[in-house]
Formats: sequence, C-alpha cells, structure tokens
Amino acid sequence: MLVLDTRALPVGDRAEAFQATVSANCSSSMASFENPDAIRARMTVSDFGPAKVFNIDASGVTLRRTPRISRSSTESSIVLALPMRTDNQLTWAREERLFGPRDLMLVDLSLPYVYGWRGGGASYALHVDVDHLGLPRDMIHAAAREPRRSPLYDLVRDHVARVTTQAEQLAATAAAAELGVASAELMRALVVSAAGGGRPLRDTMHSSMQARVEAYVRANLRDPDLSPARIAAANAMSLRGLYTLYESMGQSLEQSIIEQRLRGARADLTASHRRFTSIAAVARAWGFANPSFFSSRFRRAFGVSPRQLVAATAAAADPAAVRPGRDRVPTGADGVR
Repeated sequence: MLVLDTRALPVGDRAEAFQATVSANCSSSMASFENPDAIRARMTVSDFGPAKVFNIDASGVTLRRTPRISRSSTESSIVLALPMRTDNQLTWAREERLFGPRDLMLVDLSLPYVYGWRGGGASYALHVDVDHLGLPRDMIHAAAREPRRSPLYDLVRDHVARVTTQAEQLAATAAAAELGVASAELMRALVVSAAGGGRPLRDTMHSSMQARVEAYVRANLRDPDLSPARIAAANAMSLRGLYTLYESMGQSLEQSIIEQRLRGARADLTASHRRFTSIAAVARAWGFANPSFFSSRFRRAFGVSPRQLVAATAAAADPAAVRPGRDRVPTGADGVR
C-alpha cells in the first residue's frame, strides 16, 4: 500500500509528510535532508500478518532516533533491512558502519540510531515485533553486531530481498500471512544462529525450514504442477530432506497437499459468489485434473459429494430455489458428482 508519494505534495509540505510517515510506520525519529528544497520520496507498507514490509525510496536523508525519543516511545520492531542502490550509513549501539546493497542489517528499532544515505537511495525492510520472535533483546543485539556469523545469512538475505522487492504483489495473495510467519521464523533462526549455536540453533533451523516450506506449499496449492521436486528445489533442499521434514511433522507430503486443496475447493464451492461455477472448474482451480479422483477424495474427506454439498448450500441460502426436480447445481459437462 502506498503511504507517501511526495510528487503529489507541495514542496513546502514534503519534509513534514516524510517525517510523519516514517514515524507512523517505522519508528519515531527526526529527519534531515540533503537538499530540503528537492525532497523526493515514495513509501509503501505491506502487511504479512506477524510481519510487515516498509520500503522507502528517497533522495538523500538522515533519520535520527535520539536517546530522548527512545526513552519516551514504546517501539518494539526488530528489522532486517537492505540498502538499495547506494551505500547506507548506520550508527547503532555505539557502532558506526557502512552497508552496501548486498548487506543485510539487523536492527532493534527501540534503541537510538542514526541512519541514512546521500543521493538517491532506498531502504527495504522487514519488520517483526520482538514479542513474536520470543527472543531476549540481548541475544538480538549480539546477533546484530555481526549477522554474517550465521550460516543462514545468505539464505535470509535473499529471502528478505525477494519479499521486500515484491512486497506489494505478495501481500495481495492468500498466502501473505503464512509468508509473514515463515519470514519471522527465518529472522528468529538468523538471530539464534548468529548469537550462538548448540541445540537451539538446530531446533530453530528446523522450525524455520518447516515454516518456509509450508508457506511455499500454501502459496502454490492451485498450481497443478506443484511437485515434491519443485518444492525441494524452491527451498534449497534435497528430496530426501523434504520427505524427512514431513515425516518429523507426522505428515505425508502428498496427503497434506491433497487435504489443503480439498479444503480450498470446499470453501469455493460453499461461497455464495461461486455457487454456480462448474464443480469441475473449481476442482481444476485447486490442482485436481481428474474429476473422479477429486469427487472420491472429497466424499472421503467430508462425507458428501461436491454436488451434494453445493445443493445443500444453495438450499440453505434460498430454500425456495431448490425443490425436487429443480436442482440448480451445474450438471452434465463437468463430470463431477
């Protein structure tokens, strides 16, 4: 969602609008500009359930969160940020560092900081509330000093880059919240592994991979070409590792996909705006190429056939519309009972 585009504002109003938008969507801070007479900025916010993405594209700017501001506010976001196009300078926890476009920053926004860039630059950031991470701040701060210590650094950086650069499109999908869960788990894994190893690292890596794989599957359920090989490749793991992951969850990968697709099809068949859509079309939309297989598995899962469910839903919505001999359920060409 676009929250600021300074091109629509008079030049004299742009600094205040920039300041207010950053404070409302990132953290309270004071903004100063490289060229106050030529401020240019575009900001977007995208919701991913337990996470959000806040992207800033702007002319040269510096954001200062002073100790006084820090003491008076209740900011709770932990952020993974990526500089875009130019080097970005960050002073945080008494350390001053320069980050390039391939660097990933981990920052606790509750602390004072100075952050910005010269010329036309950008910062794309994934925000997760510290309470959702469930990690102590001292662990987060230890990891933030050198996130590259984590063996997951490249994986998490690439994930954050994809999510933030495609945030507006991804947030519009049905799997946005699941993607947010997976992203938060990856942030948690990065923190734990960068701060120290041992059993917590193994457990966190496992739960993070689980969340990421499940989010990928949910996002691609409607694709009839979704396969174990494709899932494994998309998540940088072997087929054996994929099957082992699902075994540890007490599930069958194939059955899990089928069950999720059936639940999605049932939701479509009982939705009022889809009532007269061909049952076969709904089945195909959820990755079932064989109508007979879909009908059989549907009946086994829910105790009724797709046709019976649609008829019952129509009767409940409008009892006068469905009488003996006047079944309004699409029949004939769809081949699904």
